[in-house]
Amino acid sequence: MNLFKIVFILAAALYSRAAIGQEEKYKEFWSKTDAEFADAETSPLKEDALTSFDSIARFAYDSEYALMAKFEVLKRQKPFTFQTTGSIKQRYQKAGILHFKVDTTVYQLSAYRNMEAMRLPGYDNRLFVPFTDESNGNGTYEGGRYLELEIPESDSTLVDFNMVYNPYCAYSDKYSCPIPPRENDLKVGIFAGAKSPKGK
Repeated sequence: MNLFKIVFILAAALYSRAAIGQEEKYKEFWSKTDAEFADAETSPLKEDALTSFDSIARFAYDSEYALMAKFEVLKRQKPFTFQTTGSIKQRYQKAGILHFKVDTTVYQLSAYRNMEAMRLPGYDNRLFVPFTDESNGNGTYEGGRYLELEIPESDSTLVDFNMVYNPYCAYSDKYSCPIPPRENDLKVGIFAGAKSPKGK
């Protein structure tokens, strides 16, 4: 067996192992989210929807939507207030830009830090990525969806759209949710993560 074949086999094995790891993370993420939605103390669901809740509608895991992205760090960005669906406003700061490919086309999404949440333990390293795409209104929530990431230690990170979730206002009008900015409108359908809420 020549060296090229050995390297190819090792690379394939490592990729397969990573894919299995991400699928396990997908299962853990949605299991935890389902539990939060099923609990009356933490659920955003209205009472009638809570009584019949089984699980959040979502796509099956698809490794094609677990993408490596280049993370472009932005510094000294001026804080701003996101437009929201309600009266409660929150201040954010743009932290960087994610550059990635879907098929052969390069796209980008801006990633933000919540100025209040970043002071809380466990949230100081969190990135918030609200976005819209061409699946909205065609199987996914028309108002767009959210993704959360950790600030990467290098210039690259994994963007796994299988963990994309709906804003709470997709389930109840009592919430005030950030509206994805125009700069985060993807001209491609992301058929992964949360689907449109059942009944909508």
